[in-house]
Amino acid sequence: MGRFVSLAALASIFLSCCFLASCGHTTATNIITNPVPTSVSLTNSSMVGLNVSLEVGKTLSFTATAKGARNNTINETFSFLSSNPTVVTIAGNGVACAGTWDSLTNPQVCVPGTVGTAQLAATAQGVSSPPITVYVHARITNIAVSKVPGQAPTLSNTCLSKGAPLGPESGLYQATAMSGSTDITPSVGPFIWQQVNPTGGSSIVNLTSTPPTTTALNQAIVSASIPGQGMIFASASGLTSQTVPVQTCPVQSISVTAANNPSTSLLMNTGTTTTLNATVMDSVGMTLTGVPLSWNTSNPISATVSPNNASTVYGSVGTVSASAVGAASVIASCTPPTCNTGFKPSLPIYPTSPISFDVSSSTAPTSPTAYVTTTACVTANPTKATCNATIVPLTKSSNTSTFVAGTPVGLPASPNSIIFDERGTNAYLGVDSSHFGQNGAMVFSGSAASQFNSAFGKVLAVSPDTSTVIFSDTFDTPNQVFICNSCSAASRTITSLLITGATAAAFSPDNLKAYIVATPPPPAPQVSTLYIYSKVDALQKISLNAAANDVVFAEEGGFSYLAGGAPSSITVRRTCDNAPDPSATLSTAAIPNMIRALPDATTLLALEPPNIDLVSITALSAAGCSGTITDSANTVNLGQGTFIPTQFIISGDGATAYILGETQPSGSARLPFIMVFNIGNHTTSAISLTGNAIPLSASLSPASNLLFVGADDGAVHIIDTSSGSDLQQVTFPAQTPLCFGPGNPPTAVPKTVVAISAVSQNGSNTTYSYVVNSGPPLAVGETIVIAGMKDGGNDGTYTILSLGPATFAVTNNSGVTTTSAQNGSGTVSITCNPDLVAVKP
Repeated sequence: MGRFVSLAALASIFLSCCFLASCGHTTATNIITNPVPTSVSLTNSSMVGLNVSLEVGKTLSFTATAKGARNNTINETFSFLSSNPTVVTIAGNGVACAGTWDSLTNPQVCVPGTVGTAQLAATAQGVSSPPITVYVHARITNIAVSKVPGQAPTLSNTCLSKGAPLGPESGLYQATAMSGSTDITPSVGPFIWQQVNPTGGSSIVNLTSTPPTTTALNQAIVSASIPGQGMIFASASGLTSQTVPVQTCPVQSISVTAANNPSTSLLMNTGTTTTLNATVMDSVGMTLTGVPLSWNTSNPISATVSPNNASTVYGSVGTVSASAVGAASVIASCTPPTCNTGFKPSLPIYPTSPISFDVSSSTAPTSPTAYVTTTACVTANPTKATCNATIVPLTKSSNTSTFVAGTPVGLPASPNSIIFDERGTNAYLGVDSSHFGQNGAMVFSGSAASQFNSAFGKVLAVSPDTSTVIFSDTFDTPNQVFICNSCSAASRTITSLLITGATAAAFSPDNLKAYIVATPPPPAPQVSTLYIYSKVDALQKISLNAAANDVVFAEEGGFSYLAGGAPSSITVRRTCDNAPDPSATLSTAAIPNMIRALPDATTLLALEPPNIDLVSITALSAAGCSGTITDSANTVNLGQGTFIPTQFIISGDGATAYILGETQPSGSARLPFIMVFNIGNHTTSAISLTGNAIPLSASLSPASNLLFVGADDGAVHIIDTSSGSDLQQVTFPAQTPLCFGPGNPPTAVPKTVVAISAVSQNGSNTTYSYVVNSGPPLAVGETIVIAGMKDGGNDGTYTILSLGPATFAVTNNSGVTTTSAQNGSGTVSITCNPDLVAVKP
């Protein structure tokens, strides 16, 4: 360190050099008419403080800047000086040579000099910059980073705790530079220290490359910052060391409590707020503050949560705002890559229990908007008929008015499914097949639908943050699953996965993972595979021991429940490491068809007709990534015998379940009623529709006071859930069709077209002889439109009563027997029933 020159001494030398040509060297100066600068600086991007490292014979460019009285930059002509020209010379253009330049005015060749130090400065009108010390050293062949030995012990040998009693723990690291087998560290001077953090993660540690308690320029202080694991490295003169892992002790547990309220189940009125405090402990048992936790709500329509991760008292603070009637669970989690970042595999941590909210209001709920479409065009014969599907809004102008069908919005393709995101911003519609790139999934904003052809199949799930959508194509070969990120944006990215038979998916409450259940179609063995998609980990594939039909995450986020996965069971897995929790497996009479989580955060419902299982979570042990869950099941017979459920809807307050289904085997007749299960009382009832219409699809309003049911009579029935009464039936006439054919005005879409050759009248019945021109065979009960007959009494719209050899009979009192050649036709149109209904959240 003896080669350093004090600022005062250097300033004296520089002033003397203005008069003594024998002192160092200087470039030529010009006559300056600008104001005298208040300061001059000399900089280089490789500087550490006022120090820089340079290999013998190498060059380095410096930039001089002059500032005026108002801190404005002044154009100046600078003189550059070196305190030790035998080690470093600097030319008039500001380029330094670790040796001697062949010319200071037109430097071309840098002749290597000796190892040592020199101080450089720039001057303008007698004002000098602070000196920069240049360390000139031999060529570096290797840099190694290690922890300085002999330091005081920390709470852990593997990590630094941010919550240590005396403040965040730190460690001292050193860089060693070798030139061949010679340690040249002292001559290298400053090292540049940097850290590498995982994509999307914050700085794991605070890295201070110039420790305030030491003059060793090869050392750096590493102190705890964000829970996670990262890397540090050191570099000098363009050479970089290998990375060395550093770790801030990870989050081990999270406990969420309401301010001034010990209860985990709270009542709120709309327009009010509640503060939640998250107590966070790390892996060495220290309490942390200011942790970047992720706050999430299961129902953002009823209860939103705003995070404050800068708390100096708690790990994090969340403010819950009650906005609409309903129920919600709120959790705080340590979710990579913003928390516990860098661990492979990832290490998410979830709370020991969520806080559940029941939001009420003294005012009547806002009238909902339901959207209705149809799958009818999927079955239309595309070579014989053009079928265009629409989506139609159902709205009402006031609480006292009735619902009406609004203006249809044309869809680019025929949908097979529809799911709204939890915030009601967009709905996503799937399609059966790409049809060689012509069809694709759709996003519907409420006023327009757009298509993207790079994803197709049925919509399985939308992430809670609304950004990611999962589609499953089980129609085309090979089957595929599509993960659509930023799916509502034109800049969406889509990942295709070769997964066969994916039928169910669910996202973790913090959006980190999605569990996808897939079962190959018969005759393959009916044993399922669980696929785990993660934002930070590679796709994982887990073979199960039996079929699994559905999957859901418990509201606290730390565990998932599979309807199946083992024979006649409900199985449980930890979200953190995807490992099973055998102690939580529940036996059932059969593998459940569907499973749902309730907003009370302690109950799940599994549907295994004729039974329904109520799963109660009684205890959670969340110790890092090795927690366990304690649960039990209570089975209730629904009293409807065996059936196949097609929809399983839970009311927003978690009090009631609504079930639609069909008789066995799959694809048989639909059940003619909606089953209603009172979750609290364990009782079952049924809702029948006006006119004995058969339910096809249903969706609940956000306040759970109305159930919209699409039926086979072509209408949507609006049910008052408190009384079970069928309040209104909304139909879709020609002005608001769910599907239509070509023409202006639009026409009905033909399903079957027949040519009629003869007519026989017998009493009130008319029998027509025919051949099928297009479409499937006629069926009893279908409506047929007959036109073009010689006798107008044989034209009309009728219901087919019976079928004979190449004949069909209808009731027609005006029929006329005609055996001569006929040119009439009969058309059976497809039925555009409202079998896809979705209420906007």
